Amino acid sequence: MFSGGLAERWSLLAVAVGCGGFIAAVAPPHAVFVTLVVLLSTATCARLAVLEWRQPRLGLRAVVVAIGLVLTSAVVIPPRGSNDVWSYAAYGRMVSVHNASPYNHVPADFRGDALYREVSPVWRHRGSVYGPVFVGFAAVGTFVAGDSPTATRLFFQMSMAAAVVIALALVWRRTRSTAALLWLGLHPLFGAALVNGGHIDALVGLAVLVSAMLAAKRWGVATGVVIGLATLIKLPAFLALVGVVAWGWRQRDRQLPFRAVATASAIVTLGYLPFLPGALRVLHGANQTVTPGSLWNVPAEWLVGNDAGRNLFPYVPPALTAFSYFSLALSGVLAVVLAWRTMRRRRPDQAIGAATASYTIAAEYTLPWYTAWALPVLADRRPSPLAWVVWTQSALLLAAWKLPLPAEGAVFHNAMMGLLTYAAPIAALIAFAGAGVLSTGRTRTSHDRKRDVGVSGPVSGNVGLVEDPPRTSRLQSHRDQEETTSSRRTRALEELAGRDERREALIRVPAETDKPETE
Repeated sequence: MFSGGLAERWSLLAVAVGCGGFIAAVAPPHAVFVTLVVLLSTATCARLAVLEWRQPRLGLRAVVVAIGLVLTSAVVIPPRGSNDVWSYAAYGRMVSVHNASPYNHVPADFRGDALYREVSPVWRHRGSVYGPVFVGFAAVGTFVAGDSPTATRLFFQMSMAAAVVIALALVWRRTRSTAALLWLGLHPLFGAALVNGGHIDALVGLAVLVSAMLAAKRWGVATGVVIGLATLIKLPAFLALVGVVAWGWRQRDRQLPFRAVATASAIVTLGYLPFLPGALRVLHGANQTVTPGSLWNVPAEWLVGNDAGRNLFPYVPPALTAFSYFSLALSGVLAVVLAWRTMRRRRPDQAIGAATASYTIAAEYTLPWYTAWALPVLADRRPSPLAWVVWTQSALLLAAWKLPLPAEGAVFHNAMMGLLTYAAPIAALIAFAGAGVLSTGRTRTSHDRKRDVGVSGPVSGNVGLVEDPPRTSRLQSHRDQEETTSSRRTRALEELAGRDERREALIRVPAETDKPETE
């Protein structure tokens, strides 16, 4: 059963699909049992991805069907673990229905709106912390959906499902690996939380992935355009530029980071300029709560108490405000240091992924779906240690999010809360920093290339939009090797043919020139 054979893989695939569908469609939003299901789904997905990495046995069709089932169940069922989709709808309807700015108004200003009752009470008195690009996107969607709650939530859920599918298609085009698809597509975060909740973080993750693909081609302006648009969805996407700058500097291509930074900065400035006063006011009053799974739970509980200050909401103690600024500074330091350490890779994926993931590791207010910003760009046929840390942290964040808070007094519940809310975030920070700092960035050797090429041809590689420079591409090296071998065979045949002709000439010449002796 645990031999790694086809039977085990099919069993693991069934368990992963069942867990994903259960979390998305059946499970209550918060329960200890659901937390255990998340952990089981995570372990199953990890085991399956490792087995497929060692020796691919599952076909592409089976993997696509499995991921499709999870995503379909996530779209069919209304959001269960988060009400963010209704906040998106409220901000969009301010523009499409009420002709008002979500940076100067809050949902409570429109109590007669058809979808006002769907908005969570916590967010009815807060303006939009999302960028103008997303507000425009939400406005178009709510205009099309009208006053129908079903059509509205389907618009956001189906849009995020489409973003996930496109990201998976690009990952497949780059890696040609079912292991990479399983690693990303069957992670419990993507179907059960990201798509079911209709979270716009799927768009940010897709944009970060595309920006890495464009940076690998040294298209600086296009890279800056994509990162700028992603930043106009959510501000932390700007961290991707740190990875682009570090990688471009290492590649001694000064034009790439300069063009990317200049273009992205111009787009963000022009995008926010008409709404700047209201946007700054909203960002200044952004939520400074310490979320479950955040690194700052331990100091907040020590200094503030009351379940790390969550029981005091909406009152925000000064200590939590200070933690908010400290966490932003720590995110920036991690982004710079780890992008610098991982910039020696042949592709910019690791540098961009490390810089983007720094926010979810270090932020005071961090949620499970924030990890979707970095996971697509970190997905590979053989994920790096840093990618595994981010992947694991996303599962732990989701498991902590599913726990009922505060603890109900049960011993097991208290133990799980202590593990996931207090111990796991500190371990994730240490592992993340260690994986980045110890990253050697070793260029793949010829032995690695031969292993990837194999006897029967290339199994994976940088194919399609994410190609390495032509002289360093494994695919190009394989082609060059085939051409060299072919030319050697041709020369050998020509030499053999020449030898045969010379041999026949030596035999034939004496017969034609020698004359019989005369006496």
